Amino acid sequence: MNSQRHLTILELIPYQPSSISTSELKSKLSNRGMVVSARMLQRDLQAMFDSSSFGLEKDIRTKPYGWSINAQWRGASTRMSMEVAEHYLLLEQLLPHSLPSDIKQSVHVKAEQALNRLNGQKPSWLDEDHHKHLKINLDSKVVSQIEHAIKFKRAASANICRVLYKEAHWLAFSEVSFFALVEQTGVLMAQFMVGTLHDKCYQLPIYRIRNVQILQKPSRTPSQTQLLTLRSAINKGKSQHSIDLIVRVPEQSVVNLGFVQFGDIVTKQPQDDQSVLITYKAQDTEQLTDALLKSSNWLEVVEPLSIRNRIIAKLTAALQNYRL
Repeated sequence: MNSQRHLTILELIPYQPSSISTSELKSKLSNRGMVVSARMLQRDLQAMFDSSSFGLEKDIRTKPYGWSINAQWRGASTRMSMEVAEHYLLLEQLLPHSLPSDIKQSVHVKAEQALNRLNGQKPSWLDEDHHKHLKINLDSKVVSQIEHAIKFKRAASANICRVLYKEAHWLAFSEVSFFALVEQTGVLMAQFMVGTLHDKCYQLPIYRIRNVQILQKPSRTPSQTQLLTLRSAINKGKSQHSIDLIVRVPEQSVVNLGFVQFGDIVTKQPQDDQSVLITYKAQDTEQLTDALLKSSNWLEVVEPLSIRNRIIAKLTAALQNYRL
């Protein structure tokens, strides 16, 4: 018995009254990298159905048969179904600001669990290109306070919602250094550091920040190395794409001298024009793109083409913005 395959099959089968055919199930398994024949899949389904241990139901009124999980079955597992996980992610994006805070907090917790259930991969129909009209209502006062803190480089105190052990808690931070506001898939995010000694940078949706108060002390500015630690609550647990990053830099640059690194160094190849080609094993993230873009006046991305074209597109947009 292939327990991993059987577990994946059960995860893909919806609860009643929905159902799924063998061919649809075979296609979904293929999308997950599990290639099985129709006959093998039918044998697996029949074996699990005959065992009466998984709440599996077979609708023989139509052909091909429809498969589902009995709506009354609870079994030994309390894992969220994939269908419910997708619904929670959509619900989080559509939450109106007027809802009571305890309800919004409950949905945010479920959305965190849903994202983990989907291994950090949001459905394609939730992508920005498909749903640019989806916006989350924000507290304009919180946004203006953060903008003020960034503009005048002032530290602030704030309450931040963090998910601990599957529960959301509002934690009070006596000193927060906000340094950027960015938008990702229609969600406004704040980038910040906490305390006076903690080196890591964080990123959270604005709706998880409240009670921002400006302090009469300067904020901290993250170094290039500290920026590489930037972590996003939305992407937490998401499997990141590993790439071979090749950049061309001057011999005496901070990158070639080792003060700034974009990943694990694989090779260095000196060139005739007093430059060096450096190959890194890196993670393709927005933070990496931002770091490369900031150094684009002396650093060239050679490969991969996807990142090179991404940098070119941003530089082209900048030229158009300044009408050069």
